Amino acid sequence: MADPEPKILPVLRGALELRDASLVIYRPRTLVELKTERLGGVSLYVEEGHASWQIGDFEDHHCHLDLPAVTRVLFSAEPVSCQGGRLNYTVWFLVDGDGGNPYRPDGYFSVTLNRPYGADGAPRVEVIGAVFRLYAEFSGEPWVTADETFLAERDASARTAG
Repeated sequence: MADPEPKILPVLRGALELRDASLVIYRPRTLVELKTERLGGVSLYVEEGHASWQIGDFEDHHCHLDLPAVTRVLFSAEPVSCQGGRLNYTVWFLVDGDGGNPYRPDGYFSVTLNRPYGADGAPRVEVIGAVFRLYAEFSGEPWVTADETFLAERDASARTAG
C-alpha cells in the first residue's frame, strides 16, 4: 500500500505552476534546474513494490524526490547575483537536519523564479504576485512560513496595488 500523500503536495503543485520558474536541486558541485513549464506535474510512481514521488512526465525530464521527508515550506525573497543583486523569490522545501544543499543546509529542493524582472529592470508584478498568492493560500498551515523580506515585499506590493 502506498504512503499517504505528503502534506506539502498541494504547495508543490502550486509552485510548479508558477510562470518563469524552475525546480532547483542543489548539492555540492551539482546544480539541477528543471524549467517548471516543461514538467508534467507530480505523481506517485510505483515499480515492483517500490514507491517514489516523481516530478515530471516519465517520457520527458523528470526526477524522483522523497517528498514525505519535507517537513516545512519557506517562502523567501533574497538578493541574488543572477538577478543583478535584486531580490529573487523562492519556495523552499525544507527537511529536518541536513538536506544536502551547501547554501541552505535544510534545503532539500526549491522552486525559484527565473525572470522576476522585465528587460527594463522593473518587477514583473504578474509573476511575483503569483508567489504572493501561493503563500496566501497556504499561510495558515503551521509548517508554512515566510522570511521577513518576503513579507515586506508582499506588503509593499499590496500597498502599491491598493
